[in-house]
Amino acid sequence: MSDDVVDQLKKVQVSKLTLGLVGSIIAVSAVVTWNAAQVASRIDQLEVSVAAIEVVDTSNLVTSTQLLAAIQAIPIPEPVDLSDLATTDMVESLVAIEQAAYEDLSDDLEDLQDSVAALLADADREPEWVEDIEEIQQRLEEMGWELGDLWWRTDMNEQACRTRVWCDNWYDENW
Repeated sequence: MSDDVVDQLKKVQVSKLTLGLVGSIIAVSAVVTWNAAQVASRIDQLEVSVAAIEVVDTSNLVTSTQLLAAIQAIPIPEPVDLSDLATTDMVESLVAIEQAAYEDLSDDLEDLQDSVAALLADADREPEWVEDIEEIQQRLEEMGWELGDLWWRTDMNEQACRTRVWCDNWYDENW
């Protein structure tokens, strides 16, 4: 028994195959754990979305005509001419950037008004996502199976690794 004990660190020998196996087990475990965390996060997000959809209270919502009137009442901002302030190239470029940003914001505001008007036109019909709830529930069940498969694979990798004494010791020390 005492002959098997390594008394110097230099005498410890580990084959490349063993190091490769340990490295691949660690890499596979990390990937499986990462993917399982992503799937769990997506499941949590879907559960929150489904809960929000199920709890929609329409008793105190603004009507589509009220919302359309409020959006149309938003004044369109007048362009600001800053060209007389330009005394250097840097100021001129800043003025150009500000004017471009103003134009982009004006375009975005017009697009938003158009989008809201289009949405309000379709506000009286039943939303399409009502039919998608069954698909979401089916996908949740599939993700549950995928998550279970990932956990099973992780457990199998751990059991395979624990067949070696050094790996069993490593798991006992670190987990």
